This record gives sequence, structure tokens and C-alpha cells, in this order.
Amino acid sequence: MSDEEDDYMSDKFLAGLQEVRPSLVNNRAKKRLIEVETKQAENSKRQREIAKTYTVDNVRLQESLNKPITADNKGFQLLAKMGYKAGSGLGKQADARIDPIGFSIKNDRGGLGREAAIAELAAKRQELRLRKAGIQSVDEISTEAYRRRATQKAEERKLSYDLKRCQQTCESLDLAAGVTEPELDFFWPPKPIEPGTETDESESVACEAEPEEEKDEQYSGAEQLELLTSYLRTGYTFCYWCGTHYDSIEDLDSNCPGVTRDEH
Repeated sequence: MSDEEDDYMSDKFLAGLQEVRPSLVNNRAKKRLIEVETKQAENSKRQREIAKTYTVDNVRLQESLNKPITADNKGFQLLAKMGYKAGSGLGKQADARIDPIGFSIKNDRGGLGREAAIAELAAKRQELRLRKAGIQSVDEISTEAYRRRATQKAEERKLSYDLKRCQQTCESLDLAAGVTEPELDFFWPPKPIEPGTETDESESVACEAEPEEEKDEQYSGAEQLELLTSYLRTGYTFCYWCGTHYDSIEDLDSNCPGVTRDEH
């Protein structure tokens, strides 16, 4: 074998097999793979050519629209016969439309109403976000209003956290002191209702016969926290804001900065 002849077991010869036409391949699977790859390459090339053609046509049309209609144009000659003069507007009024209405070529495959649907969807989502934030319209949005709402939400979260921790502390101290029931319902954390617990008919009838007891007054979260911290200070010489159990009332009054969070 001469040096100029190709070795049929070399990588060069095997790589050349991949460029063989599908009609010369005996393996059906490999033949089908070559056909699919060839069609994909042709489709990609065709799409690039179509996109390039659309771009060129759109640019050419926009350039044509920017140019005035010449006197040798058939449409201009027909308008001139009806009294049209170059530079004047069409219609009864002199200040009617002069420039032609612009347009652009649609290159994608989306429906004609898709852009309007997407715009309407975005507006609806914005409306829902504003509704959740308690804003009636976009005009109400401002930096000051946003900061005010953010501060209010942060205060509400902090109040809820402090109230929950204070309820847990009150329950622990009451149970350690032998108290089996909270002084007020909200002094202890709310107990979860176990599923399947139902009252008997006899109990419900007895409850209906008895006069209704006066319900506890309704307090806001800040008022509940104020009553709780006051109860802990007086009953157990414990300051929730300090997180300290003082030895006596005198020790509490002397070393505690105050009764509110701001004073600490």
C-alpha cells in the first residue's frame, strides 16, 4: 500500500462516511437520521432567508412611505383630476391627514389579537397587585405612600410576634404559679380545636336555657399587648421588653426603663 492511498481503517475514512448520501446507506436507522438532519438544516436555512427577506422588505416599504408621491404616479394623477394639490390634505377640511398611515410587516406566527391580550393581561395583573396593596388606582402610588404602607405592615408583623411571645410567657408564668385559667381569653395562646369534638344536645339545651354571659370586650392587638405586659409587670414583676424577672416591684421600678417598647 502506497503512502498516497487512504487507509480504510483510518479516522479520515470513517469521518467521510458521515457525508455519504442517504441513498447510499444500507442501515435504515442511519439513513433516517441523515434525512432528518438534512431537513433540519434546510428548514433553518429557509427560515433565515425568510426573516432576512421580511426585514429588507419592511425597510424598503418604510423608505418608500417617507418619500412623497411623484407626479407621474397613477394615484397622484387620479387625485389631481379630483382637485388634489401636492402638500394639501385629503378630505373636506384643509388640515386633514397629509402623511400616509404607517404600517409594519408581521414576522411572527402569533394571532392578530395576541398583543392586545397580553397588554390586557398585564393591566389585569397590575390591578390585582394594587388591590392587594389597598390602592384604588395607579394615581395613588407614590414613594411616600409606599413607605407608609411598608412601615405599617412591618409594625403589624412586629405586633403579632410580640403578642404571641407575650401570651406564651404569660401562660408559662400562670401555670408555674398554679393558675389553671387565663385572666382574660387572649392572655394565653389560642388553643387549637381538635377535630371530632362535638357538644351533646343536652349541653346545648342547657346553654340555651341559661342567660348569655357577657362577652369580653374586644381589644385591638396593641391594647391586648398593653394589658398583657401590665399584667406581667404587676403579677410577676416581669418585664417583657427587658426579658427580665425582677426581684421586687422596687427593683422593677428602679431598673426597668419603662412600660413600652419605645422606652427600651
